[in-house]
Amino acid sequence: MNTRDSKGILNLIKTLKEANDYLAASEEMSLELLKQVITNCLTASENIGQTLQTFGELDQYQAELTTYQSLLKDFLRAISQAGELAYPASAIEANLTKLTTKLNAKHKKQVVFLPYKASMWDSLATIYEAALADPSCEPYVVPIPYFTKDEQGKLKDLHYEGDLFPKEVPITSWQDYPLAKKRPDIIYIHNPYDDDNLITTVLPAFYTAKLKQYTDLLVYVPYFVSLHERKHYEYALNKGIENADVVFIQDEVVKAGYQGAWKKFAQENPTYPKERLDQILTKMVALGNPKYDALNKTNPSNYPLPSEWKEKIYRPDGSKKTVVFYNTTILDLNAAEGQMLSKYADVFNFFWKHQADYTLLWRPHPLLVDALRSQRPALLADYLQLVRQFKESQLGIYDDSPDFYLAYTYADAFYGDMSSMAELFRKLNRPVIKQIPTYPTEQVPADFDLNLVKEHLAKQKVLAEENLPLAKLSACLAANTHSQKATDYHFGLDIHRYVMNLANK
Repeated sequence: MNTRDSKGILNLIKTLKEANDYLAASEEMSLELLKQVITNCLTASENIGQTLQTFGELDQYQAELTTYQSLLKDFLRAISQAGELAYPASAIEANLTKLTTKLNAKHKKQVVFLPYKASMWDSLATIYEAALADPSCEPYVVPIPYFTKDEQGKLKDLHYEGDLFPKEVPITSWQDYPLAKKRPDIIYIHNPYDDDNLITTVLPAFYTAKLKQYTDLLVYVPYFVSLHERKHYEYALNKGIENADVVFIQDEVVKAGYQGAWKKFAQENPTYPKERLDQILTKMVALGNPKYDALNKTNPSNYPLPSEWKEKIYRPDGSKKTVVFYNTTILDLNAAEGQMLSKYADVFNFFWKHQADYTLLWRPHPLLVDALRSQRPALLADYLQLVRQFKESQLGIYDDSPDFYLAYTYADAFYGDMSSMAELFRKLNRPVIKQIPTYPTEQVPADFDLNLVKEHLAKQKVLAEENLPLAKLSACLAANTHSQKATDYHFGLDIHRYVMNLANK
């Protein structure tokens, strides 16, 4: 039961108290009017009981409601027989006060998190932790099922990842938390696309237009963070942003990009209501993203190194190889198609030749296979063959676990396609190298300038691999005086406080 429903019941109880005062103060009242007032009070109390029953909370208040109804019925029966009887105003007042006190003490704001992929839980995790620590909140994590789509856009396989979340996060089944019945005060989402995503879609029951009907506050937090170098923000034009009550964006630069995309959309669609555009622009708040918070924990004490990883990262003498986090994304593979697959093979060949010095930690986008299946089916077999070869050759570490922060803890540099992963890695003050599909991985330009590279890294700039080729990475790391940056982010707590302030207004 949410705040709105609780307030509705408390308002009804207030009305019953006013009726009680009215009956107590009326010295002369016809029996007919008395019966009418008491009947109305009994009907109101039955409505309260029905509402509590709907939310499964009637048992907690049944005794008070039964006592209240008995007092009125007994009085009405007795006065009908005797003709004159003292009205039990004090007993009824005490009973209604007890009911009000219990309702006020019991109620907490129900805050529901609706993630769909476990690997994207980090975008909501610290908000949940803040809600869990807040005595005024009752948080629930309700992972929702999603479909992948085939190449025609038709629904294919149903997925549910509730069993992949961290063990310390209690999971509530989506079947055991009927939103229409529970009507939580706050709902958090990180998938805003509804039926517009070409690769996946959550169940239609969880589309944002539906969710908006069940809550007072629908909150969207992106499951990704954006690089400032990427200037295109078409992905901001989605139904989730239209339907949410508040949208949290990582910083003012990206917020301006979101707003610019919506302004451009409105210009190109003159019939789009101006007041609707104004609402969308206003609901965007630059308050960070919880994905940054997880960087606070990227140290070995929080992420012990698995034995199979240790064998590949450390040499027999105990010295550590240069660990390269290799990121491959849907967007870049789609753009370069077969050329990108050739690049993957070239990259793997480089690391095969340099196993003594480097360890490749490959983490493809979690939906990359589904994307190929639906958008580039002709490439799927070749891609899966590369994956098989990578695993069978024991070339490096293939990481498809839900939590990528283990990889962040031990990787020395980022390499590959630009995405949230690169933005987060940069915050740790480690090199970020953008792969170029047409650039031979082994090549080192004749005019390579290590000092210039160091200057750029000091400013946390992204470097194209032609400016910092992998062959020069170890030397660059050895010469780089900028150590890993310790972070102390608390965006999840900031977002929780902001939303609770809205909810309490």
